[in-house]
Amino acid sequence: MKILTSFCRDLDIVREILPDADIRCLDEADDEFVESAEVLLVFHWRDVEHLIPRMKGLKMIQTLTAGTDHINFSVIPEGVAVCSNAGANAVSVAEHGLALFLSAMKKIPYRERKMRNGEFPQLLESRLIRGKKALILGFGHIGRELGRMLSCLGMRITAVNRSGRYEGDIPVERIGTIDELDDMLKEADAVFVTLPLKPETKGLIDRKRLNSMKKDAVLVNISRGKIVVENDLYEHLKENPEFTAAIDVWWHYGKGFKQDYPFEELENIVLSPHSAGTYKNWFQDMVRHAAERIKLWKEGEERNVSKL
Repeated sequence: MKILTSFCRDLDIVREILPDADIRCLDEADDEFVESAEVLLVFHWRDVEHLIPRMKGLKMIQTLTAGTDHINFSVIPEGVAVCSNAGANAVSVAEHGLALFLSAMKKIPYRERKMRNGEFPQLLESRLIRGKKALILGFGHIGRELGRMLSCLGMRITAVNRSGRYEGDIPVERIGTIDELDDMLKEADAVFVTLPLKPETKGLIDRKRLNSMKKDAVLVNISRGKIVVENDLYEHLKENPEFTAAIDVWWHYGKGFKQDYPFEELENIVLSPHSAGTYKNWFQDMVRHAAERIKLWKEGEERNVSKL
């Protein structure tokens, strides 16, 4: 099996898991190897999209990232399996979501800003967590890890997934489908977005749904920015000072931090620079998980197959 990778670091991990494979990164691969490679292991899609028409032997694309929303599916030939790396960083992202939630509920960033300015807001009231109801949108790898953590804090867990069913060991009070979302939003004290970005989830949280939530609810987004409508969230935060957003994912990326609206000027938001999946040895863990997915595919078992 020939595997072409878009990155050259930590390939010893892939070779350890797939010892019989011929593995080369873009800098090492000649034209013949590119054309005959069966598997493409990709980190940044922009580095390899132009190669797809030349890859006549391509059978599988394995991403290093958990999401596949950055991939241009229109250039991929029919029959090529596209597999995400979902689950590779689930614990890290869930932990980060928990940290954002705790920061929002306990008003830690706000208190710190005040203290740095010489104030001492000791009597500013925060909120208790025990007994509050959490709604987790998307009960996959990240959502389930988050559910375990939140239940340990005494929160009541509700969730939304595609099937409306869950049979694991997390104490879930209610699980529904997207069709039940509007009703479930009204009851939640905290809403955690862990859904993948797809056409049906883009703009899922809009002004109407934000308005249906409790006035003092906390919205935590650790998935993709575009699942929430940017303008609607900004206006909702301005109009509802008791409502808090804790955000790790954004609508616009580039040099520096600049969105269409000045979220950084608001007091009722906790900001994080899309860093939930970044921790010590994170890249090696992602490579290892992706290589295991390729091994499963080679053995006839596909995991995390993505489609438009």
